[in-house]
Amino acid sequence: AAGVPARVAGTPAWNGDAANGNHNWAEVYRTKTQEWVFIEGHPSGGSETLDNPCDKWFCNANHFPASGDVPTTPVFAARFDGLRNDSSYPLAWDPLNLDVPGVNRTAYYLSACSVC
Repeated sequence: AAGVPARVAGTPAWNGDAANGNHNWAEVYRTKTQEWVFIEGHPSGGSETLDNPCDKWFCNANHFPASGDVPTTPVFAARFDGLRNDSSYPLAWDPLNLDVPGVNRTAYYLSACSVC
């Protein structure tokens, strides 16, 4: 509504196991750097920023391991353009619904969060 490009992102299952729960957050597009960055919908404290992925409670090696020792957490973001889409945004509450266009963001979060 304010003209800020943003989208919902999240995981349907921490470490790939639905029994571990799910979580959603927001990604915001920064036009200066031409990249998507993320922040909690309700920031976890006054120190959370768009610049430091490590100040988010979920961005850590437990959820996004650098090695294959622990199953990684899959992350997806909703996508507006359903015409050029090869993936869907998985809905944790309706896993058979593949109608929401999405983009797989797992590689980005592995890179950003495995060092935290």
